[in-house]
Amino acid sequence: MKRFENKVAIVTGAASGIGQATAARLRSEGGTVVGIDRNPVTDVDMTIQLDLLDLDAIGPAVAQAVDAHGRIDVLCNIAGLGHFARDEDETAEAWNRVIGVNLTGTFFMSQACLPHLLESQGSIVNTASTAGTNAQPWSSAYSASKGGVIALTQTMAITNGRSGIRVNCIAPGGVDTPIAEQFTPPEDVDLTIMSRILPFERPANPSELAAAFAFLASDDASYCNGIVIRVDGGMQA
Repeated sequence: MKRFENKVAIVTGAASGIGQATAARLRSEGGTVVGIDRNPVTDVDMTIQLDLLDLDAIGPAVAQAVDAHGRIDVLCNIAGLGHFARDEDETAEAWNRVIGVNLTGTFFMSQACLPHLLESQGSIVNTASTAGTNAQPWSSAYSASKGGVIALTQTMAITNGRSGIRVNCIAPGGVDTPIAEQFTPPEDVDLTIMSRILPFERPANPSELAAAFAFLASDDASYCNGIVIRVDGGMQA
């Protein structure tokens, strides 16, 4: 398939995991991919180093991509982070970092790309999580950020739908990526509740998530707007 020929896609979090796999998938289908990450990105057409907590740098980064390639057709907001913490131990610094990257960064990347997506009649695909659709222990900051992404996705879809922009999101379950290593259970907790979030059979491979991102970003999903697709192997069926 060459669903992204003559199209330009921005993928955040493109240095590893789902972002890296999605960037590779879009390129394999003919897309020109701009990879954005705070870490170096390889195997894309253009790389921009950016920490999404630096909100003042988001606009110039998007402008740099447009200057180089002339347009934006797809934005995949995949950059994210998280952690486990007891509610009584959560800190303002850690909370703000998770909300800042996962939710605030997603909105302001979308805002910066919006004029260009209006011109191209493009699409945005955000990254939620099953932590945002169902309870996940010790994850108040992460779950709040991902629940916020779902609400943001639905609101932007309705707000901009008549202008020709689609906004959807993917809610992964367990995925074999570096971010999974950030989730270490707190000491002296009841580990039996971990069963709520364990993969049904196995964690997903990032390429399996990339396929879902590519579908929602493509014209094959032309009548999908404001939806959440859970990709969790049946974990929450």
